[in-house]
Amino acid sequence: MSKKKKKKKRHLFGKKEFLFNFFSLLAMILVALYFGGRSFYYYSKQTMNKKIEAQTLNGLIIQNNPLSEADGFHQDKEGYYFKGNVSNNYVSFANRLFRIIRVNSDNTVKVVSEDLVASFPWGEKSSYQNSNIQSWLMKTAQEHSGVYYQTIPSIDKFLVKTTYTEDVLKDNRVITTKKNYQEYITTLSIDDYILANGKSSYLNIGKIFYLLGLNSDKENLYVEEDGSIQSCDSLSGYGVRVVFTFKNNLSVSSGDGTKENPYIISQGEDTNTVGSYVQLGNDVWRVISEESNVLKLQLNNYILTGKSIVHLPYSEYNSIFDVSDRKSLAAILNTTYLTSLPYADILLEMDFAVGEISDDAGYSYFNIYKNKVSSKIGLLNIYDFHVNAELEDYYHLNTTSEVGSMGYVYYKNGLLKEVDVRESKQIVPVVSIKRDILKSGDGTESNPYKMG
Repeated sequence: MSKKKKKKKRHLFGKKEFLFNFFSLLAMILVALYFGGRSFYYYSKQTMNKKIEAQTLNGLIIQNNPLSEADGFHQDKEGYYFKGNVSNNYVSFANRLFRIIRVNSDNTVKVVSEDLVASFPWGEKSSYQNSNIQSWLMKTAQEHSGVYYQTIPSIDKFLVKTTYTEDVLKDNRVITTKKNYQEYITTLSIDDYILANGKSSYLNIGKIFYLLGLNSDKENLYVEEDGSIQSCDSLSGYGVRVVFTFKNNLSVSSGDGTKENPYIISQGEDTNTVGSYVQLGNDVWRVISEESNVLKLQLNNYILTGKSIVHLPYSEYNSIFDVSDRKSLAAILNTTYLTSLPYADILLEMDFAVGEISDDAGYSYFNIYKNKVSSKIGLLNIYDFHVNAELEDYYHLNTTSEVGSMGYVYYKNGLLKEVDVRESKQIVPVVSIKRDILKSGDGTESNPYKMG
């Protein structure tokens, strides 16, 4: 009797094959977990970076502004820029308001002052490098340079240098020159004005101001009240606007870019008082400079009698700020007006730069420092920083000639004009106080600094 053969049990996989498949599956799972984890990590990191960028000036601008084919936000090879009549490109920094021109490809942000910061002659040479504007904006080795530069707190923490060229406008075309310059602070260029759409853009503010550049005849250029670009000689007294570039990824504390709610740059402890409001008695003043714990202030209005604006001539016969001439504005300010102030005892005696700016003396702004007058109350000189560009038709204390009877008067359209000193004008006085006597307030219009 034959024995039945025992059937061998068949396995789906051999032992070696099973082990191979097991470890292959395990490896696939580990690879999937690794790359899945990395994908999640980088996705989370990217999402986090977007959130971080969204709290920066460059991030918020890009996030809040979809690209447009009409007025609005546009893109070019250098980054993004605003064009036309836009209303959401406002940024607040150092107690003043700016308009955003562009976000550069490196995420730095170029801005221009919303209003005029001064009005004075360009200078005796048409080149920007030799102009009053360049010397007034930027600090150099020359004494008294950089009036505006010194109003910016911790400048290297917030700004990078702006690259610019002295371009030429010919037949309505901008011809870019080869030589580049770099400075922390400059003024508005022809190219930026035209790229924004010129007279039909946010850069047209209905005021007269210089542009950085020349025409083909090497004459200076300025923007007229109607927004058109015109040429002029370098001795005209026109408005100045400031341009600088913020570092990339600067933190923004609040704002949506509108005028009512501008982007506000977080400054931390790097704050300044220039532009701030100070209440003395019932009067509100504005800080125009700070040096060695001394604040130089201008009244944020005209001198009033009740609710009526006071109008006075500068002098009966010359344009010298002379406190010894009893009938002059200088004497009236330092006698009648001074004694009317209940806070007269806190005002400091200070030196006012009263040097001549004229054909005979020259138009360099350094000339104003060649003569000075010491008094408690003075006036703005023509190279002071404007903290309120809406005040107008008031005298400056600089003379157009030591033997003449013409003085300088500012108009809010940007013009600095010469008028006969016997004409009656509005009065914007200037005083100085110690910084440390101000004990309360935060310097805003709604909560000005106060003594108590």
